[in-house]
Amino acid sequence: MKILFVIPRSKTMFGETSEKKGISGHPHVGIASLIAFLRKNSPKTEIKVFDEQMDDFLQLKTLIKSFKPDLIGITCFSYNYQYFYDLILKIKKITKALIVLGGPHVSALKKEVLKETRADLAIKSEGELSLLELLKELEDKKPDLKRIKGLIWRQKGKVIENEDRELIKDLDSLPFPDYYAFSIERYPCYFIKALPLMTSRGCPYGCNYCSVRFSMGQGFRPRSPENVLKEIQYWYQKGWKNFDINDDCFTLDLKRAEKICDLIAKNKLEIKFQLYNGIRVDRISLKLLKKLKKAGCTFIAYGCESGNQQVLEAIGKGIKLKQVREAVDWSNKASIKNAVNFIIGHPTETYAQALETITFAKSLPTNFVNFYNLVPYPGTESFNWAKKHAHFLYPIETFLRDISYRDNLPIFETPEFTKEQRQNIMKRGFSLYEKKVLSFRLGSIIGLTVYLLTRSEIINKLVFDFALSNKFGNRIYQLFSTKSRN
Repeated sequence: MKILFVIPRSKTMFGETSEKKGISGHPHVGIASLIAFLRKNSPKTEIKVFDEQMDDFLQLKTLIKSFKPDLIGITCFSYNYQYFYDLILKIKKITKALIVLGGPHVSALKKEVLKETRADLAIKSEGELSLLELLKELEDKKPDLKRIKGLIWRQKGKVIENEDRELIKDLDSLPFPDYYAFSIERYPCYFIKALPLMTSRGCPYGCNYCSVRFSMGQGFRPRSPENVLKEIQYWYQKGWKNFDINDDCFTLDLKRAEKICDLIAKNKLEIKFQLYNGIRVDRISLKLLKKLKKAGCTFIAYGCESGNQQVLEAIGKGIKLKQVREAVDWSNKASIKNAVNFIIGHPTETYAQALETITFAKSLPTNFVNFYNLVPYPGTESFNWAKKHAHFLYPIETFLRDISYRDNLPIFETPEFTKEQRQNIMKRGFSLYEKKVLSFRLGSIIGLTVYLLTRSEIINKLVFDFALSNKFGNRIYQLFSTKSRN
């Protein structure tokens, strides 16, 4: 059995899908994990991976013709879903290989994905066990697909959705991601020796804009501190000393997080790590921050989402504004650089409440603040609310294809918060972010100079596109990013 994993080209932070070769910071964590799992449990399976963010479709076409896969697995995000729908059609024209879809988009829409595409199969939620069973069944002369939990398939023109599969409880039993399957030396992360690290799966909270629970479950499944240390040591011995911890809830269990830090310090691992994905302000303490600092943590992002307490309660965030300020103050005391994340455009949010968010963000003694344009993903409460109570400014397929969380293009509007008002708030938020983050990344003098030069939208886009979508520009950006980490 031969399987080819395909990672479709993604949009840039400006919402566009470039037709030229893109820049992916590091290999896809989910696919790297699947490859490692299959190589451990199905060693006879031949596996290759194609990242369209690094190469183009012509190269994919050549690979398919030479490798002749039996199965092509494509990971799918709701963000830019129409692009991979089109990619499926293009692949179908050049091969008879079965196409199986996976990823957040499948977990959110389930059987609708097969109704909307020409893909043959789909796997919802976690893919390891379902994909392994699928490969075994396909090797049988009379495969019985109905007994594979988590599988969505076709039978005589009808789409069948099997029962859900139980989530993997013992994450320590999984092998470490196989990043070397990607020709990792081609990725920017190789230049700075930085890798993503996932120490848990799932989230027990109910934020109405988040789709994580569709694919990772409404719960917290941690790896043991000892297992996390083992992976860090594994990469450390290969020369990797920088890590981006991408958990949704790294500090949910404070004692577990403390123990991970203690083990890193005890084993004298000279590493640096960041928590860019964001942690909750109600799951942090000065004690833990000091341990994080000692273990090598150089940066933490905190999820706040709104500077208005009423909005925080409406979106199900479950935090207090005083906790945000406290978390920032503690981080500063522990000498850990930090940022706070905000989203503009929540359901029920008013213009006055959004202004409070700008004011609150300005008042925080943090290194910089991030502002994001709310993109309501199918299946989330925010998406369902908008369909019922708001006016969509774009068709669903249009905003999921063309609009980014970094675009000043509101997805919907309400009488209490119009399109023009949303754009006004986003412009203020983006300006505040750009001024602070450029100073953080490039230093106060160069950062302020670049900020002033990029007040033109055209120049701004050219500069950021050069830094994020050009190999040479990305190396310069990574160099300054490394300096800011240090």
